[in-house]
Amino acid sequence: MINIGKYIEIAINWLTEHFARFFDVINDGVGGFIDAFQDGLTWIPFYVMILGLALLAWFKAGKGVGVFTALGLLLIYGMGFWVETMQTLALVLSSTIIALMIGVPLGIWTARSDRADKIIHPVLDLMQTMPAFVYLIPAVLFFGLGPVPGAFATVIFAMPPVVRLTDLGIRQVPADIVEATRSFGATSSQLLYKVQLPLALPTIMTGVNQTIMLSLSMVVIAAMISAGGLGEIVLRGITQMKIGLGFEGGIAVVILAIILDRITQGWAKGKVNKQRNKKHRKERNRYMRRFTIIIGCCMLLVTLQFIFSCVDSKDRKKISIAYANWAEGIAMTNLAKVILEDQGYRVTLKNADIAPIFTSVASGKADVFMDAWLPVTHADYMEQYGDRLETLGTVYEHAKLGLVVPEYVTIRSIEDLNAHKDQFKGEIIGIDAGAGLMNSADKAVQDYSLDFDLKSSSGATMVAFLKKSIDANEWIVVTGWTPHWMFSRYPLKFLEDPKEEFGDSEHIEVIATKGFSEKDPYAASFFKNFKLTDEQLSELMYYMEDGTRTESRSARAWLEKHPEIIKLFLPSQENQLNGSHETN
Repeated sequence: MINIGKYIEIAINWLTEHFARFFDVINDGVGGFIDAFQDGLTWIPFYVMILGLALLAWFKAGKGVGVFTALGLLLIYGMGFWVETMQTLALVLSSTIIALMIGVPLGIWTARSDRADKIIHPVLDLMQTMPAFVYLIPAVLFFGLGPVPGAFATVIFAMPPVVRLTDLGIRQVPADIVEATRSFGATSSQLLYKVQLPLALPTIMTGVNQTIMLSLSMVVIAAMISAGGLGEIVLRGITQMKIGLGFEGGIAVVILAIILDRITQGWAKGKVNKQRNKKHRKERNRYMRRFTIIIGCCMLLVTLQFIFSCVDSKDRKKISIAYANWAEGIAMTNLAKVILEDQGYRVTLKNADIAPIFTSVASGKADVFMDAWLPVTHADYMEQYGDRLETLGTVYEHAKLGLVVPEYVTIRSIEDLNAHKDQFKGEIIGIDAGAGLMNSADKAVQDYSLDFDLKSSSGATMVAFLKKSIDANEWIVVTGWTPHWMFSRYPLKFLEDPKEEFGDSEHIEVIATKGFSEKDPYAASFFKNFKLTDEQLSELMYYMEDGTRTESRSARAWLEKHPEIIKLFLPSQENQLNGSHETN
């Protein structure tokens, strides 16, 4: 058997090991560019941004598009997604700029060299047809979590159209015009910049439009590696089964996509019309000067904002906390965030699946992960990355995981499942495919010889199936764990596990990239002190499920009810933990 994946993995690991510094430089540079873009867009008052985009849409695409732009952006602001929209816009525009910086020269090269065309076009075919999710794997390994790996994956996926259309536009320049230009003694550079590129510009603008649209299509996918923005809103709606939230995020993405599409299409059509009418050359130049001034002012604002943000960042310590979409992890992470922010920290949350989280923390791309289940669930990850990690403390003890059924289900053990297969519809409803719990569940299916299909989904989807079955008084078996708010909301029980496939009780630990304690002893002591009881964690998770507040606001609301927690967690009060804050 030919194992191509093995050699690709070896190559990626080799690049990660030997070019780590190179990727760090790119990460810092691109990250600074995206952050400056994002800070600049969010710094501009929303009403100024709405007015500017509406006017631009009006001039480039017509009155109707201008009105739609204004109303659509006002709707986004009214839904409370303005910051996320600006994050998405920053990521899309940054990725598009990078794609153009690489793609246009490649398109010129392919247009002027048949040999380059034969080499590059198959590569473009691969870039376009490869499932976009695949690009997330090397992106995380090279750059960790955040907008930079999201931009990396987006550029790869979205760049081919601008390369192809730049090539096409230059090749479509009439041969007689090219020959006439050369006959007058024009150099290759003069021919390119004064004849071919201006005539190919409408086609190139179509490529820009397609690149922007493909970049937007990567929004949700990039959110899986903590790129943020509207994609994270949609992803949260999916993973937490919040239908309204998912649709609201989707509507915002659609509005933004229509606005960008109509503006770029109008721009491309304007180029065509102006080229057809020489009388508009002066007008074109005048508009280009105005546009250049506007762009220059915008870049100046972005630069100033970047400088101010850099100055501000020097006064504030930074810390990044990775978390998975698990109920207890969301709750604990957001609680830590609001407390640390009150202590002057600038906290960045990075949402992703377990495998990317461990990879990023081990490589230093994320500082802390507060939801490591040991000694069984995440044992494989600790074995793989343990030498590059350090344990800061135990957040919660006596955690348990296994197969869970409603209390009205009459069986007691996993061994009894096969005898009642039809009542359970032959299914075990699980969570994320990469979760350690799912690995244990899969092993249990094999070792107990269960004639069941283990269905992967998400924590929220699993709970939704559970609720539906309980409401209908139907039998259901799911993968479950404590602590989890579902045990306080529904009458549930764990099935006995005679073969101990799910292990004994576990504990939840805070892990960090190696050397974190020396780098930031104050934060390390804080995480060491971070401990929650059953009652505290259950109540905190219940606050998170409220749905009327964001996770951060829910954490702050719970903290206001329990102000004594702050004194227990802060390093200066470490001694108070002994004997007064034990876990159950």
